[in-house]
Amino acid sequence: MFRKKISNQAIISKEFLNYLSDAHNIIDRNINLVINLRGKIDLIYIGEIWEVEDYTVLKFGEKDIRNSKRLITISKRKNEFQKNEKVSLINSKFLNYLLIRRASLDKNIFSLCTKNNDKNSNQFWKIQNFNDINTLNEESSWAFSEKNTLKKKVSKVRKSREKIYLVGVGTTNKKELANSMKELKELSKSLDKEVVGSNSQLRKSHDTKTLVGKGFLLDVLLEAEYLGAHKIIFNKELLPFQSKEISKLTYMEVSDRTELILEIFKKNAQSKEAHVQIELARLKYELPRIAGSGKNFSQIGGGISTKGPGEKKIEQRRRYLRKRINLLEKQINALSYRRKQNRSKREKNELFSATLIGYTCAGKSTLFNRLTKSSVIESTKPFSTLNPTTRKTYISDETEILLSDTVGFITELPEDLISSFRATLEEINQSDLLIHIVDSSEENFEEKIASVEDTLIRTKLIDHKRIIIFNKIDLINNEGLNYLRERFQQPCVSSLKNRGIQDARSEIEEIVKSSFKKQKVVNL
Repeated sequence: MFRKKISNQAIISKEFLNYLSDAHNIIDRNINLVINLRGKIDLIYIGEIWEVEDYTVLKFGEKDIRNSKRLITISKRKNEFQKNEKVSLINSKFLNYLLIRRASLDKNIFSLCTKNNDKNSNQFWKIQNFNDINTLNEESSWAFSEKNTLKKKVSKVRKSREKIYLVGVGTTNKKELANSMKELKELSKSLDKEVVGSNSQLRKSHDTKTLVGKGFLLDVLLEAEYLGAHKIIFNKELLPFQSKEISKLTYMEVSDRTELILEIFKKNAQSKEAHVQIELARLKYELPRIAGSGKNFSQIGGGISTKGPGEKKIEQRRRYLRKRINLLEKQINALSYRRKQNRSKREKNELFSATLIGYTCAGKSTLFNRLTKSSVIESTKPFSTLNPTTRKTYISDETEILLSDTVGFITELPEDLISSFRATLEEINQSDLLIHIVDSSEENFEEKIASVEDTLIRTKLIDHKRIIIFNKIDLINNEGLNYLRERFQQPCVSSLKNRGIQDARSEIEEIVKSSFKKQKVVNL
């Protein structure tokens, strides 16, 4: 009896409601109806509301049914839609959802869940309760025109920037969490992604299953869908099983900070060497996460180059990744050997070598150009320098050195990147002096200094001779400049305005002369 149309605009009639109520009395379980734009019932199933997502996938496959179908559920329950049910309904991509709550045999309460267009409200999804069916049918968000909906759907078909929603979790303090979210936003914008929203949670410890709390995660999914996000990005690296568990709750893509950094590296890579190192890091990141890559990888993949007719695509992909990783490892070793030979030639010239290190966007390349009169790429975007650049330069009329510009560091630099860029890090390891460039205009520059020091510990470079040069002093006031000089007693420069460069040269020259004096004493 349910196969009868409701109406051309899917307005619920009293006759249809009576049919539905009688059936519910007989079955005494939730009845769920999926209705299309023409009022025809496409799917009937018995069960809980949160199960609707699995049923729609079985019925309609992966096809996008957004703005083309609605859900009507009749139940004896007393409460409205719960949070997990809203997420499930949103994943099913219905236009709106109607819950008919049977308060008694002759009384129904109609709860309509729709997107809240009130920008002043904190509630992203609005629940409206109606005691009368006629009042419900007059509600504009329920009684819509099929023609208008189709026009609206066509108008949305145009290319735009990827919309992302940022999620932060911290276990220390609010300030560190805020800095982490700020950095994540800057990384996203460097890839020209549109940040539509963000949320963060301070916890005593990370949730082992979903990184953040389950209730908080459901709030994030509801808000991200409301704001039209295509992807959700976390400020911490997700473990493979965490990424898989979160992906089960949403149709949106789930990513993390590590994958974002890898994407930036890939975008900025120009040389063959950089491409090899980045591809290796990406494959190492992908290999343990391939199990949650989707249903396509679970299918049987017969044919050429497979291990028998029963091998699944996920097994083929794993074999390919392992072979490719082994090949790239050999190429990295070859790069490392080539760099070692080049360093041996430099050592014969007995030139003092120094390397610029520091947090990304600290101004290393700009200072490198001022000291060597070179023209390497200068950019305010993170990781614009990936390959080491080495130049001979005179620090003074008497002192000539080799100066290298290298890739920038970042907080919690992914392990796969560190291992993949070992050929680059070996260049730093062979330097006589590490020149740590710090962006003095950053409020949290001291935390970034500590982050670079931590990276040096992880890469076993902490024992090298180091000095700090504070850059971008043109962006701070005199009080801030005096604080730097009194506390750290290190050179303060502005690479852009060419201020304090001579002080930096003099500091480096003193270290060079001191180093050569020690060598002479040892030789004697």
